[in-house]
Amino acid sequence: MNKYMVVCTFRPDMVWDEVTAMVPEEIAVVKVLEAEGILSAVRVSVARDKVFLEVSADDAAGAMATVQRLPMSKWWDLEPYQIAVPV
Repeated sequence: MNKYMVVCTFRPDMVWDEVTAMVPEEIAVVKVLEAEGILSAVRVSVARDKVFLEVSADDAAGAMATVQRLPMSKWWDLEPYQIAVPV
C-alpha cells in the first residue's frame, strides 16, 4: 500500500449549515476508515476551505475511492498526491 495526501477543496456551491449538520455522520465514517487502517490523518483548514486526508491505498484511484466514502466528499474537489514515507 502507498500513502497519499488527498487535498479536498470545498466547492463554492456548498452550504456551511449543511456541512455543520453532517459533522457527526462524517466523524462516524472517519472512525470506520481509521479502524480499517486506510485513513490515518484528517486536517482541516477552514480559512482555506480545505481538508487534508492521509490515506493508504494501492493507487490514486483507490485513495479517491476511500475519500468518496466520506459523506462530505459530495462537496469536495479532490486532488490525490502520493507521498513518501520518511525513512
